Amino acid sequence: MNRYEKAEVNLPQPFFRLKGRFDMKQQKRRFAVLIAALMLGTFCTGCGSEENGGGSATTAATAAAGTTASATGTGTAAADTTAAASGTTGTAASGTTGAVSGTAAETGTNTTANAENTKSAETTEAPSGGESKETTTESGNDKPSDGGSEDTPSGGEEKPAATTAKPADDPQPATTAKTQAAVTDEDDDENKDEVIKNIYLQETTAKYAGEGIYVDGSKIMISAGGSYQITGKLTDGQIVVNTDKKKVKLLLDNASITNKSGAAISCLNAKKMTVKTLPDTVNYLEDGGTHDEDKGVIFSEDTVQLGGDGTLNIKANYAHGVQSDDDIRVTGGKINITAAKSCLHSNDGIEIKGGELYCDGGTNGIKTDGYITIMGGRSVFMGGEREEKGAIYCDGVFSVTDGEFWAIGNTFTKPDAALTTANVLGIVFTQSQPGGTCVNVTRGSNEVFTMTSPRQFKYVVYSGPNTLKNAEYKVSYGGTVSGDKSKANCTGKGYSGGTDGGSFTAGEAITFYTVS
Repeated sequence: MNRYEKAEVNLPQPFFRLKGRFDMKQQKRRFAVLIAALMLGTFCTGCGSEENGGGSATTAATAAAGTTASATGTGTAAADTTAAASGTTGTAASGTTGAVSGTAAETGTNTTANAENTKSAETTEAPSGGESKETTTESGNDKPSDGGSEDTPSGGEEKPAATTAKPADDPQPATTAKTQAAVTDEDDDENKDEVIKNIYLQETTAKYAGEGIYVDGSKIMISAGGSYQITGKLTDGQIVVNTDKKKVKLLLDNASITNKSGAAISCLNAKKMTVKTLPDTVNYLEDGGTHDEDKGVIFSEDTVQLGGDGTLNIKANYAHGVQSDDDIRVTGGKINITAAKSCLHSNDGIEIKGGELYCDGGTNGIKTDGYITIMGGRSVFMGGEREEKGAIYCDGVFSVTDGEFWAIGNTFTKPDAALTTANVLGIVFTQSQPGGTCVNVTRGSNEVFTMTSPRQFKYVVYSGPNTLKNAEYKVSYGGTVSGDKSKANCTGKGYSGGTDGGSFTAGEAITFYTVS
């Protein structure tokens, strides 16, 4: 036993030397796995930072910590087991990277979506006699303008502060719900969640919040697409839109703009300019002087769309109310236009799809070298004094498919019979009727319409729900009626007296009856 015990005592030394070598190799393998895990964690952290400003760094670090714990865990790991663990590291790392990248992308998307509704603004006081402005930096890749400060989170990309600043003496803009409701048109594809930029008119200048705006005295220039909410009063100034073929929306929030020497709103370049009135607001635009380049209170080289849920009053002292070298579209709102020439004047065409439109033109109610389509809304068109001017002048195709309108003037373009599906009734006088003369049309005991003009006229035209095909109508003119005779359509209540203009039977859609 003593010899055996002595042998047993002498054997462990080479054994422990062998075991020590094995432990060192195993530790080196473990160390290699640890280094790989740390490199993986660093790589994932970088990916997360690129996706959402470091939002996935915690996820990557946790994954790395888990891998490290696995690699450095205690136990009796044999050489074969360690080799197997080392062999699977690449596969596990690849799967982990995919999962982390997916999480980072999802987090980044949600962060970006939320950041779109957040603005950062700073107010810069203008030097004496210079520009007064307020700038806003939007989230994303936009940079603060005019030397605005930038907040840079450590280790991440540049991010604006999630605050909004506005001069204390500026009027409060419309509520978000009211404003956002006006952003998207029925025929537009803009994002309802886009950031609204603000312009605060202040008599002779303006302050603003948002990119793409520049103020030079009383001239406000817009150079980027998007939606701009305008509030306040500009006593002698102008808003100029000049973008690289981008859509621009001007959201009028109790705005008043007068320009004594030109257009109140001038669009030199845009894919389309939309002027919308916010709900429960009354807005005013007026021009002045001689401005041959843009003969309109609202002028545009491109398509103009008028809409909204508020009121817009336009006074054109020089020429037209709205002048477009492209199309004019009316989709909503209550729009009242008084013009020295035509209330709406377009080179390409006019579409009326909704709203309440009142046009009192010094020459024509509306005029275009192209087409006119009336497919909705309630409109009044009044022509001027001159013999050759009328309520509606269309050099192209004129069609009526829906809506209701009253028209009165010295001339009138008849709708195209092939394209018109709504009922249209016209009364034509062979002799001009003096201003203030009422024209009354009835169907049995039902009033269809009563119309007048403060100026002389020959044509009276109506289209609306009160008309029936193949029905008999009776015409009277002159007499007395309750209602304002300075407006085109009277109420017709209490109409009495007058001259019998005869009776006629309407045709299928368009009927013009002559009173001699």
